Amino acid sequence: MAKTNPGPFSSRTEFLTDDTIDGLRYSRNGGCFVTTKKAIAFVVLALASLCCVIVLMYYYGPNTKLEMLQRGGTADIEQLLNETINEQTPQEDLRLPTDLHPIHYRLILHPILDEASPNNFTFTGRVKILFNCTSPTDKIVLNWDDELSILDADIKVVTVKHEELGSRKNISRRAIDESEMVEDEIESTTMESEEVTTEVVPETTPEKILISSELVNIPVASIIRDPKNFKLSVKLYELMHQGRTYTVDIKFSGNITNNLIGLYRTSYTDLSGNVRWLATTQFASVYARTVFPCFDEPSFKASFEISIARHTNMTVLSNMPLKEIEPMNETGWVWDHFEASPPMSTYLVAFTISDFEYLSANSSTGTVFKVWAPKDDLPKAQYALESAQEILPFFEKYFGIKYPLPKLDLVAIPSFGMDAMENWGLILFRKSTLLFDPSSRSIKTKSLIFSKIAHEVAHQWFGNLVSVEWWSDLWLNEGFGTFMAEVTLSSLRPRWHAYSSLQLRNSYKTLYYDSLKSTHSIETKISSNAQIEQIFDIIVTSKGSSILKMLNYTLTKEVFQKTLHNYLKKFSYKSTNQDDLWGLFTRRAHNQSIIPENITIEALMNSWTTQSGYPVITVSKNYTAGVLNINQTKMMEDLNSTSTNLWYVPVTYITKNNKSVQSIWLENTTKEVNLEFDPEWENDTWILANIEETGFFRVNYDYHNWNLLSQQLRRNPNRIPVSNRGHLIDDAFQLANTGLINYTIALNLVKYLNIAEINYVPWYAALRNMEELRVIISNYEYSGLYDNFILRLVKPIFDEMGTTERSSDTQNEKLLRLLIVTSACKLRYWKCSQWSRTLYAQWMTMPNPDESNIINVDYRYIVQCSAINSGGPEEWNFLWNRTKSPSMSPMDLETAYMSLGCTYDPWLINRYLEYSLDGNMTLENVQNVWKSINHPVGVRTGFQFLRLNWQRIFEAYEDIFPVFSTIFQDFVSQLSTEIDLEDLTTFYMLHQTDLKSVASILQSSVDQMKVRIKWKQKHLASVINWIKQNKYQ
Repeated sequence: MAKTNPGPFSSRTEFLTDDTIDGLRYSRNGGCFVTTKKAIAFVVLALASLCCVIVLMYYYGPNTKLEMLQRGGTADIEQLLNETINEQTPQEDLRLPTDLHPIHYRLILHPILDEASPNNFTFTGRVKILFNCTSPTDKIVLNWDDELSILDADIKVVTVKHEELGSRKNISRRAIDESEMVEDEIESTTMESEEVTTEVVPETTPEKILISSELVNIPVASIIRDPKNFKLSVKLYELMHQGRTYTVDIKFSGNITNNLIGLYRTSYTDLSGNVRWLATTQFASVYARTVFPCFDEPSFKASFEISIARHTNMTVLSNMPLKEIEPMNETGWVWDHFEASPPMSTYLVAFTISDFEYLSANSSTGTVFKVWAPKDDLPKAQYALESAQEILPFFEKYFGIKYPLPKLDLVAIPSFGMDAMENWGLILFRKSTLLFDPSSRSIKTKSLIFSKIAHEVAHQWFGNLVSVEWWSDLWLNEGFGTFMAEVTLSSLRPRWHAYSSLQLRNSYKTLYYDSLKSTHSIETKISSNAQIEQIFDIIVTSKGSSILKMLNYTLTKEVFQKTLHNYLKKFSYKSTNQDDLWGLFTRRAHNQSIIPENITIEALMNSWTTQSGYPVITVSKNYTAGVLNINQTKMMEDLNSTSTNLWYVPVTYITKNNKSVQSIWLENTTKEVNLEFDPEWENDTWILANIEETGFFRVNYDYHNWNLLSQQLRRNPNRIPVSNRGHLIDDAFQLANTGLINYTIALNLVKYLNIAEINYVPWYAALRNMEELRVIISNYEYSGLYDNFILRLVKPIFDEMGTTERSSDTQNEKLLRLLIVTSACKLRYWKCSQWSRTLYAQWMTMPNPDESNIINVDYRYIVQCSAINSGGPEEWNFLWNRTKSPSMSPMDLETAYMSLGCTYDPWLINRYLEYSLDGNMTLENVQNVWKSINHPVGVRTGFQFLRLNWQRIFEAYEDIFPVFSTIFQDFVSQLSTEIDLEDLTTFYMLHQTDLKSVASILQSSVDQMKVRIKWKQKHLASVINWIKQNKYQ
């Protein structure tokens, strides 16, 4: 067979040896063959092309954010955050115009909670808003969210044509169309005939009698939607007239979300394993607009008449009692019509749709109480019912005003973004803040639930009956709620109040946060809608409460209480600002000569509400000159910063030989005062200021006085009030942290604890501060040395008190034992660790651990945490499986989630965080997951998880502010080293746009990180040297 001439497309076998050919089998014939020179040329050309591409990409291609950041060098995250916050220019159109004022809402909603329906988790509705025109305008501006669908054709405006009959002073007749429902308003809504009713109302001008004759449509010229400012504007062809009333009628539709705001859905699993759906609302502070267009500002108060559709096997609750049930054309559906409410703000409107059941009782003054919960949880509702029965009459007596509504419902919601919400007549709670297991003996849990109910019930007067005009005065609502909860606890449960860990924690935490650079005044200027949500923080709630407590003490309880009565009576069903309240306080205080005529309560309180921070009162004795100097300076984390801020400060004090409380005022124009020594004072006479913590400030002393107080504590601590013993310790550690005193003063102060202290309050203050230092030192090689120092303090009292409660224990002893055991187990004291592991192992071997838990309820967190910390996957999986049981109580469930984060195994932490992202728990427990990993391994692992999974986390929680803020407020704030700060800075620069909504929260977290970094640089060496010198090794 003749060979063909070789060519560029010859068979590849010509390039191979015979041996190679035999070993090859080709899947296809043919191919392309080139000479060696051509092959080399192709390779050179390819390399040249690659180089050109690389050069072009270098100069013109898109660089990654990280590469740009690396080339840009290291930035200061604090500066970046400030730039982000300053970039958020004030919204000029944030507020609604004031030329219209709502009078009455007729709200009709048809939510669908039927999983079989194609319209599942949606709602349709209609709202008719009757409003008064206070100045001529041709535009109706309402708040509206773009998630709410509204067609232009579904917006109508009507008024009543008026005819003049004659003149009569200040009287007119006005028609109000409030209740008609026409056939096409909502699918399946029953018809009612449209009718016009008339009523006589005052009118200023003209002084004529007007009589309504017919409804008149006002043509709509255009509809303007402004989603950025959450506004819907209805432009009319004609002006509306001053003094006339009009009605805007709007149909709408939307989705029942799962993001804990607006109208959202959640579910629970009953004991039979069935998933039960419910829908509920959270309109505070700006989310009523997500469900219906409205005047969504607190000052626009109006009455509400609400109708809601439901399945016959469900129950609807709203602010007011049910008036009528009306069958619908659809089988199994009805309309629930509720009574009209008094005037109230939109953020207080609420309703729930569920299959819950209730326990009920009546108060001594006739109010109907009901506590609602899933049927299986109903036995846990009894304590809340009894507490509400006791609390509400107390407030009626204290305020001198009867509760304004005929009923009060308290509802345990399975997933709720806040601890509770004070909707008028319908208070919604997290299950863990309302339900109490009757088999539990936990006084701690009972006191927390009692305080939370008191806080929310107090809002029924402060916040609901009388509301703030704008969110900048939110502290009036929240401050009074917290303050009145404390008043209630001290009056109805005095033994609980004396040792309230919640009260102490709030007091110490507030003083700490208010000393940070990122703090803000409690009266806050609001420049955006996002900022409204962010101001619900500890400064607004707890600092507000603290300065009210200070005012209560200054004016006396009697004057304070009587003024509150006048305030609530005068401004019932209205909106106010803080100046309205201060004016009433000033008049009464002047009438009773409590304050000088040249001082007003407004000036006094403005020094606390309009400027951030608080003073350090320094009390120093000049022993040579016989002069006592008292001066004030602003408490700041950075001593290099300067401030000219001054406050009106009531300073109280006692001395070693005189227990009568003396007082002196520092004015906001007075930096210091000098007093002559009492002739009886000697060199060993100590002075103690801020008796019973009535003032919101810290106290510093000269070195000699600190030593005298320390000696007194070692000899006989009872000579100093117990609350002051706690504050002495807290003040000493925080003053040392800033550098105002040496750490030896604070450390010497706590040495008395295991010698002479048997009270919970000072131990709590000491261990809280030492635990904060432990967070910093745990990152360095001295961690074991420092832990041993704390353990040397704790071990003797642990060995004495043990881990078992006694029937004879006082409230103080119960709380102190729990505190000491918790500290000992965290420090891995072998006796405590062995006890917790044994107890946990016994629980694991029980035949039905979901129904029986042998661990004392108050000790469950520390036992579970300690066992999981020292255990492995078996212990972790056991507790995780318990969280799936519907029989677990709400408080136990929260405790379990907090305990699961105690593991030191990074892979378990990563798995736990994955579970939180995969929908394995409610959103409120997602918050607990991030809070739980607050130890060194958890913080490192969690922060890495946050960075690696940021896109998933952002997409999941971007619109769920309670979860989103928890990650950056409670978790990120635990970071504490220079490397952490660098990593956080890089993370922020990469995702700056995503993190705009939490920029102010991150400011606080960064402040805390920088405080810890500075502490290590300034104080670590001196603290370790003190420990070594005092032989705590």
